[in-house]
Amino acid sequence: MKDSVRTSFWVILYSFLAGVSLALFANIPDLIKYVFSLLALYIGIRFFRRFETVGLRVVFIVLAIVFYFLAALCYAMYVYIKDNPIPA
Repeated sequence: MKDSVRTSFWVILYSFLAGVSLALFANIPDLIKYVFSLLALYIGIRFFRRFETVGLRVVFIVLAIVFYFLAALCYAMYVYIKDNPIPA
């Protein structure tokens, strides 16, 4: 049981980092955005070297996509609130 909790933690952590890196890549207009793309690629490579089962790899990809959408949604809400303040 302890190993499955540890494995779940690592899968969630890796997928969170990859998803946030992809969201930053999609939302930053500068040249620095490519650093986040390479970071997401590096995180994926590290994960695939560490966990070799197909099930964990599928879960990693699905969770990374979910975290990407959540981070992109949070960023879009932040930009909308920043650009459109509530009238007093």
